[in-house]
Amino acid sequence: MSDRTHLVARTDLAPAPTGDGHVLVRLGHVSDLHVMDAVSPMRFEWIETMAHDPRWRPLLHMHRPQETLVPWAVAQHVDEVRAEGGLDLFVCTGDNIDNAQCNELDVYLGLVAGGAVSMPARGSAQDAHDAPTPGPWPYWSPLAAVEDTWKPRGYPVIDDLFDRTDAPIVSAGVGVPWTSMPGNHDLLCQGTAFMNEELHRAAVGDRKALFPPDGFEPDDVLTLFVEEPDAFLGIGERRVPPDPSRVAVDLDGWIAAHARAGAAGWDAVAPTGRADTVVHLGEVLLVVLDTNHPAGDYQGSIGRAQIAWLDDRLTEADRDGRLVVLASHHGVDTLVNERGDDPDRVLAAPLLDVVHRHPSVVLWLTGHRHIHRITPRPGAAGGFWEITTASIIDWPSERRRVEVLRHDDGSVEIVSTLHAHQAEPGSLAWWHRELAQRFGASQVRHAMSGTELDRDVRLFLAR
Repeated sequence: MSDRTHLVARTDLAPAPTGDGHVLVRLGHVSDLHVMDAVSPMRFEWIETMAHDPRWRPLLHMHRPQETLVPWAVAQHVDEVRAEGGLDLFVCTGDNIDNAQCNELDVYLGLVAGGAVSMPARGSAQDAHDAPTPGPWPYWSPLAAVEDTWKPRGYPVIDDLFDRTDAPIVSAGVGVPWTSMPGNHDLLCQGTAFMNEELHRAAVGDRKALFPPDGFEPDDVLTLFVEEPDAFLGIGERRVPPDPSRVAVDLDGWIAAHARAGAAGWDAVAPTGRADTVVHLGEVLLVVLDTNHPAGDYQGSIGRAQIAWLDDRLTEADRDGRLVVLASHHGVDTLVNERGDDPDRVLAAPLLDVVHRHPSVVLWLTGHRHIHRITPRPGAAGGFWEITTASIIDWPSERRRVEVLRHDDGSVEIVSTLHAHQAEPGSLAWWHRELAQRFGASQVRHAMSGTELDRDVRLFLAR
């Protein structure tokens, strides 16, 4: 067993056992990759120009300087996971894509499962070739010849960026079993609204609007976006090549695409009407829960039928002596979506009531918040640990390795370590992380990275 003395020992739920224990399962965990078609007409980059106004914060972020380089960052992590090996399962906890488009899903699956993919930046908001106004371009442009509002804040010149993103990415895949689950961005426009006919027409069309509609100042931007997202389609006549593969992804299509790509668990899903499934990992059972809210909005909820199905799976695990790892996009603190007043949807408390009855549950993997956070969840059966892993798109763009061990006295240990990719300086993956670091203010970057209690740790449970 490798030396773990350099890791922070967290005894919030149980004292540290003696001895090394034996490893039951080794997991890789990433979340919130946001593989993005930044050229898509069904985007709302202009909202980022309103970031100074608190009314618009529920819809941020709509433009990140690093966004067009996400596929290269993902590819670098995938390459390193494949080279390291030794995982029983690589888990992606949602927001794998950014805008619920089939072409984004194709790129994501090609990167993780293996394939040749392409996602050029030419034509995106960063491409100022047809700037309609004499003032500074409101989005970061990598070109030295373009005056924008970002370079004075320390953003670099990368004159060959567009040429480099034109080249395809050839991925050999992670090389280990893998699975993912849908987050709000996987199935909702900008992670917030369901597609309507107007958005569909815009997505597959040739007009990309980069500026706000004249005089558009709604009081409740989040509610209006959920209920009438096409009202946010901006102005400006940039022409881009139309692409029918930008059609929206629905839940059935998402599941079918994952099954075809070989994602674990998606050949037989739960009878809950949602994207719920299980993955058997020897003495450990991974239970995937779909926490997307059926009325839209970016926060999550859970269905009563899902809780009943989960209760049955946990009862079986208790009986069989297995440990359970839950995995979902939203965690306890973001299961707060009450939109629509659906009596079949509930928030975190009823779910926790069930989970805390079962000693088999030791760990819950989540994403969504774009931060590293590890939270003890004490309960009657001994409690569990909730591990939230930060995003790939934003700083610190790290993946997590999680090992579950059992000790001779029956106690459980969870070992978590974080890993930044080691891309070559000057590569597109390296530039992605450099830009992501600049994008967050220092206080935001610190929150996203977490404290030492959220990073390389040993977590203990008495069982």
